[in-house]
Amino acid sequence: MRVSRMWIGAGAAGAVLALSPTVAWAGGTPAGGPSNVRVSPSQVHQGATLSVTASGCTSGGTVTSAVFPAVHLPAGATTTATARVDNTATPGAARLTVTCSGRSASANFTVLRGAATQGGLGGSHTPGTAEMVIGASMAAGSAAAGAFYLVRRHNRGRVRA
Repeated sequence: MRVSRMWIGAGAAGAVLALSPTVAWAGGTPAGGPSNVRVSPSQVHQGATLSVTASGCTSGGTVTSAVFPAVHLPAGATTTATARVDNTATPGAARLTVTCSGRSASANFTVLRGAATQGGLGGSHTPGTAEMVIGASMAAGSAAAGAFYLVRRHNRGRVRA
């Protein structure tokens, strides 16, 4: 009786070991392929950029989607790529796919209508001619007002003959 229990236990352990690669593949995290795919931000405007982070692409990979051109994912245990969403991308739900080592994994995100704001400190917006003219005239006006104030203050204490 004890021998049969031992054989049943060994058979069950063998079945678990034999099925473990299949279970890992069905779970979406195969060995040597992408896993833990994250998109930041999860909602992005047309024409804006998003970051895609994935684990398991130790030889590099590719990120593809219908709303942006394919981008290269650098090699690394956990690595990040940046993609720019097309200005004409259809607003709504979108999907991207990370492919490496012959395997792929996907993640969802949302494309929002309209251009993103161009905030930040410098470099986010190239000034045009109108902005340059307005800025120069404001600087010149400030310099003239300052000079007038200093001359007037200097002449206040003098007595004219």
